[in-house]
Amino acid sequence: MLERLRLHNFLLFEKAEFAFSTGLNAVSGETGAGKSLVAKALGLALGGRGGHDIIRSGCDEAVIEAVFRPDVSASPELAAWLDADGRVTVRRGVRRNKDGGGLSVNGKAVTAGSVRSALAPLVDFAAQNEHMRLADPAYQVHLLDAYGRLEAAVARYQAAYRKADGLARRLQAGRQERELVRLRLERAREELAEIDRASYDPSEDATLEDDIREMSNAAGIVRAAAEAAARLEAGEPGPVEALAAAWKLLEKMAAVSPRLAEAAADLESAMELAESALGKLTGMVGDLDADPQRLDAMIGRSEMLKALAKRLECDVSALPSVRDKLALEIEDLSGWDAGEDEVRARLAAELPLVAEAGLALGRVAKAVNRELAGLGMEQAGFLVDFEPLWEEGMPLDDILAAGLNGLDGVNFFLSPNPGEAPSAVAGAVSGGEASRAVLAIKAALSEVYRPDLMFLDEVDAGVGARLGRELGMKLDEMAASRQIIVITHLPQIASYADNHLKVTKAVRKGRTSAGVENLTGEDRVQEVASMIHGSGANEVTIRQAREMLADGAHGKKERHD
Repeated sequence: MLERLRLHNFLLFEKAEFAFSTGLNAVSGETGAGKSLVAKALGLALGGRGGHDIIRSGCDEAVIEAVFRPDVSASPELAAWLDADGRVTVRRGVRRNKDGGGLSVNGKAVTAGSVRSALAPLVDFAAQNEHMRLADPAYQVHLLDAYGRLEAAVARYQAAYRKADGLARRLQAGRQERELVRLRLERAREELAEIDRASYDPSEDATLEDDIREMSNAAGIVRAAAEAAARLEAGEPGPVEALAAAWKLLEKMAAVSPRLAEAAADLESAMELAESALGKLTGMVGDLDADPQRLDAMIGRSEMLKALAKRLECDVSALPSVRDKLALEIEDLSGWDAGEDEVRARLAAELPLVAEAGLALGRVAKAVNRELAGLGMEQAGFLVDFEPLWEEGMPLDDILAAGLNGLDGVNFFLSPNPGEAPSAVAGAVSGGEASRAVLAIKAALSEVYRPDLMFLDEVDAGVGARLGRELGMKLDEMAASRQIIVITHLPQIASYADNHLKVTKAVRKGRTSAGVENLTGEDRVQEVASMIHGSGANEVTIRQAREMLADGAHGKKERHD
């Protein structure tokens, strides 16, 4: 989940901190206050592109800081990024002079690509007009395969397809292409043999440079360690013994004084750290080896590994993964020297496997229709149009024209009203209808598609008050298994929130600044009333706001009990 989003000199925000909770978080505020800038800031923290235009006027740098407490099981590569408290802090800085800034995770510089890769499984970022993604056939296929839990079947189909496609390309290849493949295969085998001769060992070679530096400076390190250890042991008592004695004195009375207990705990930690440091220093004095022959051997191995990595255009640490890729490439190319009859026979054996795997990819739309009915679109029809790209009975040789996505072309259509012809979801239907279609699809996928955070920027666009309650109930239901942050203008949605934030805007000394408030109690009542009737909220709208909040709390309790 996203715990905090801090903004400094970011457009209208001079300094602001958004504190989010689990469940449903609603972000409201008057038009133009800067609500949608929150979506822009989060997008940049997730590795999106941004230029100097995000820097507040008159400032040199804009900083965005997003603090996540992630479920690393969904993105194992994040495990290496966790701090001691299980958090990941992503910092994005943009400077006018282009020096500094950039992206970092827990203080360590990272690339935008690595952030996108690590956080993509955890965050479903649905900004305004996100429904336009539904125009992409590949995205439609991905959603349906996810709903049908077909990832394994898709992998089997694609593996069979790639193998058969490779055999088909070999049959079509000319003499010149075959010679190029032969030369590449020969080179790949040589590179693989070089890596195997190098015998890269991650447990030892990963620290080779550190070991060389340490051994090259062995005399100075041993001298410093010995002197430091001597000082920790010098005197009667020595510093370590003095810490232990002081801790024992305080421990006796710690139970009757909280402040004394805190001091005793600090002393105990200091004592443990000092003892640990003394043990490490004493060990270094006796263990550090300055053998010149061993040092020369280590330097020679380091230079050999660097030269090999340079020839292969990779980092030394990447040699094992390069070896695996070469082995797969060799396996793939080794069949190119087979005769045409042998390749044709192998292709004939593979094509039925492609057909079997492709026909197993069944996809479903009924669940989406059920969700649409729950979003006030009872008369709406959701249609998944399948265009067979290959069917049983067609020549097997034609199956490879279907491509990697399967044997069906897919298009999503929505008919908002009875009697109307269905239209492409991201085409002729209104933004509000398409936004609800997106939400319905994601709700239908909720059992298999559970990102830590779903961020929805005005998913209620084009939706009136009549349907607001249904949307609020659906979002609250989905928030039971994930964190949802929704930027909204509907009081019905805000009333279901577990956490309500308001973006504010004010003019101070001739400058406009945006801020944020976490709303509770009467402040929240006033904001919901303003969402109902604008700034002219009166006793009637305040009463309506109280009723709406009570209704949201009651509905939430019924669903979660």
